[in-house]
Amino acid sequence: MTRLVALALLALFLAGCGHSGPRSIADGECRIFEAPQYEVRGKRAYDQDWIDSQVEGGVGGCHWPRPAPRPASIDAGTAAAPGAAKPARRRGIIARIRDRVLPARPQFPAAAPPIEPVPAIAPPAPPQPAPAPPRSAIDRLLQPRDDD
Repeated sequence: MTRLVALALLALFLAGCGHSGPRSIADGECRIFEAPQYEVRGKRAYDQDWIDSQVEGGVGGCHWPRPAPRPASIDAGTAAAPGAAKPARRRGIIARIRDRVLPARPQFPAAAPPIEPVPAIAPPAPPQPAPAPPRSAIDRLLQPRDDD
């Protein structure tokens, strides 16, 4: 009996080994992140450590190719001209994930065109009923004449 319980517990523990691991909704998180083309350099040591850990995670987990050496032309244009416009702000992580996973939303116009008012039309006056002709000869004799 104890052997049967031990085998059942061992089978329960080993059942997880046959599992292929967690799956994501988007069928792979690697589609969300972009692999860098060149080496990325941070301003401070903390920034560089974080960048290195992200790149190594992508290389190991997502099978990214290692970034190419950083070309000198990237570092040559680092000084911004005075009065130059700031570069566009990068979208947040949630917006990038949403745009890759969900289908594109239809673009609606900013405002609907104004509705032109319909001119008010007075209803036609109801027709006046015509006077009924007299029914008998006596009614004709008793009816007043217009030529009097």
